[in-house]
Amino acid sequence: MKTLVAYAGRGSTSRHMAERIAAGCTHDAEVLNLRRQTVPSLHEYDRLIIGGSILAGSVPKALKKFIQENRDVILSKRLGLFLCCLLEKDVEQYFRSNFPDPLYSHAADKRWLGGELIMRNHNFIVQKMLQKVMGSSDDIHNLRWEEADSLAAAMGGN
Repeated sequence: MKTLVAYAGRGSTSRHMAERIAAGCTHDAEVLNLRRQTVPSLHEYDRLIIGGSILAGSVPKALKKFIQENRDVILSKRLGLFLCCLLEKDVEQYFRSNFPDPLYSHAADKRWLGGELIMRNHNFIVQKMLQKVMGSSDDIHNLRWEEADSLAAAMGGN
């Protein structure tokens, strides 16, 4: 059994979570950065786990393009979905708007993996806006590692 964990993110959070998911798989699992790597033939994989970060309610363009270009193949595989974002209250809306039906309905498992806000990853102007909105200049680390492990297990992992 082969699994592909494909992700797109603007920082390192989605990469860390994709690597954690792949590490939790008992079968052969590969991690693919959709923003930087060439997509292999999906026909060689039995399972697909796809996801990424949310910014302003949307996943990165690379993830949207991957879904659009591979929709039929994705729908023929066992599928898991994940999102990385800070606000839990909006997660269901983010899943439905970024993974439209029938993809959303086809997924065997969907997980919110939390998120991070690392100020130094943003330019000065964005940092100042975030500080004003958040009321703080501190980084936020709200990652849900146990959910990444649960997603791997639900998809046939440890």
